[in-house]
Amino acid sequence: MMAKSKPFFLKRLMFIMVGLVLLLLLVHALFGKRGYFELKRMKDQKGNLDHQIEHLKLENKQILEEIKSLKTDPKVIEKIAREELGLVKPGEIKITTNKPDSPGDPSSKPTSSQDKHSKP
Repeated sequence: MMAKSKPFFLKRLMFIMVGLVLLLLLVHALFGKRGYFELKRMKDQKGNLDHQIEHLKLENKQILEEIKSLKTDPKVIEKIAREELGLVKPGEIKITTNKPDSPGDPSSKPTSSQDKHSKP
């Protein structure tokens, strides 16, 4: 009876050991350094970075076009000279207007010659 239970015990022990090893391999494959979830996170991060790269390339292209127009297009140069620097062509007269005060500003209300509280 003892001889028969020993091989059964060894088989059972081997089965448990193989099961534990397979379980550890599965856990490592899912959660390890190069596991499924880490690779999925890296792919998502790569997609985000690719999107940022495309956005920055487009932005760089627009900036380079703006630089080129600032260097070569006289209309753009004139527009900036007029709007930002306040320059005018010879013979032109520059007319400026004051910005209206904010509606809540008491100094912007018209004053009357007669005080409202005084009796006539």
